[in-house]
Amino acid sequence: MRKILVILSLLIGLQSYSQKKPKLVVSIVVDQMRYDYIYRFWEDLGENGFKKLINEGHFFRNCQFGYVPTYTGPGHASIFTGTTPAVHGIIANDWHDKNSGKYIYCVGDNEMNIIGFSLKNTEISEDGKMSPHNMLTTTFGDELKLFNEQSKVIGVSLKDRGAILSAGHTANAAYWLGNNGKWISSSYYMQDLPDYIKKINTNSISKYLQGKWEVNGLFSHNLDSLLFTNGESVIKKTPFGNSIVKDLSIEILKKEKLGQSNTTDILTLSFSSTDYIGHQFGPHSHEIKDTYLRLDKDIASLLKYIDSKIGFQNTLIFITSDHGVVSEPNQLMKRKIPAGYFDKNIMTSELKEHLMKKYNWPSNKEGSNQYISNFSNNNLYLNHQFILDNLNVGIEEIQKECANFLLQYKWVKNTYTATQLHENEYSNSFHSLIQKGFNQKKSGDVIVSLQSGWLSVNWRNGGTTHGSCYSYDTHVPLIFWGGKIPKGITDRKVYIRDIAPTISTILGISYPNGCTGNPLPEVTQ
Repeated sequence: MRKILVILSLLIGLQSYSQKKPKLVVSIVVDQMRYDYIYRFWEDLGENGFKKLINEGHFFRNCQFGYVPTYTGPGHASIFTGTTPAVHGIIANDWHDKNSGKYIYCVGDNEMNIIGFSLKNTEISEDGKMSPHNMLTTTFGDELKLFNEQSKVIGVSLKDRGAILSAGHTANAAYWLGNNGKWISSSYYMQDLPDYIKKINTNSISKYLQGKWEVNGLFSHNLDSLLFTNGESVIKKTPFGNSIVKDLSIEILKKEKLGQSNTTDILTLSFSSTDYIGHQFGPHSHEIKDTYLRLDKDIASLLKYIDSKIGFQNTLIFITSDHGVVSEPNQLMKRKIPAGYFDKNIMTSELKEHLMKKYNWPSNKEGSNQYISNFSNNNLYLNHQFILDNLNVGIEEIQKECANFLLQYKWVKNTYTATQLHENEYSNSFHSLIQKGFNQKKSGDVIVSLQSGWLSVNWRNGGTTHGSCYSYDTHVPLIFWGGKIPKGITDRKVYIRDIAPTISTILGISYPNGCTGNPLPEVTQ
């Protein structure tokens, strides 16, 4: 009798476990969403968007990125692979290639062709020459499809990297907005756009760009003028870019019948207008607040459709961001908060002069300016071959000399050599964040960590950006919502890399093959 009870309990447990698997997983990544936006805009949000997700779902209020740099490409890759740039290889949106000396775009792939219409010649346009081949590990969508070929995985974003790195290597499709304001894809995924996407593309999105985008007494932008000057792709820099992502996602849910079969389907959405507008106007602007209030309505429409067609009980949604953003340094300085602007060209020029004096290299000799190959993404790349051919010192010594020299600048907080990051292991502090973003094959010889609040002089005339190790860039919201997700709030520190193993645990699939995160028991148990 005891054996029978044990067997019955096991069967009940297995049945219960299988019922927990949702039919549809929807990921929502809001590009450049600081954690504090939730509470700053709370009183003006509707009841059926962000508030619904938080009130009915589980809100992790201390979600951190756990690595640097906090850019869009690494952010999306980390969310869906469950690891950091040190492992998945997407170390920036683009980076200097040590071998070729050229820049590598995170999803660029010249072996592919554009699928759909572009303003540029399709044989030479890079608009659709994209794939996830630079991402070295799998996503949770890849792991789902490895053993469930019937499952569909589709990615949508205004940005190619937002769609591709989320959808992964085995996705059925990824769509992004081309430079003419039409949805396009890559030959990596398909040879022709589905008929319903073609039909959508025949309808001009100019209907969204009529009249003014304004809030009375606060700001006013002439949409007709923006459309005339920049073409339909300018929609990306308005709140209505998020609206067309919402519209397309609902159409995909309908036409692809996602969540309507016995297997789990995944739809990844990345709302990017928040990033374009945030860069231009900054987090203190009335434009960014209005953008989030409009996004709140778009999310409410999406939730309403999903609930009516697939059902709350059959759905799992998570919402997070790929990075935050810093206040404009001018805004910080007005408030007597340490901040400023730096010029990397002055810094690298003075470093070259120092190296020439240090190693007695005459400034007028041919090649005297070739110590440094590149400085980008706060990574300093040395010209290894030049140094080995012309100096009787090793690369490691030059790395240390550069790192020590750069510390003299007031906008530099720390410097790290590639040798230091490769040979040591840091578990805490900002050092560990730098290390988790360091990839031995791709990163520079010296990594520079800026002081908080400092940006390149390129932003002096207005706007702001992200990429640092500070909380304004690393702290983002994370919310899980769906029929099997317990309501609650968690304030312990969790990481972006924990999302993928959490989804994998709920779906009963393997973790992505480079995963270094841990499942979140608050929503898996």
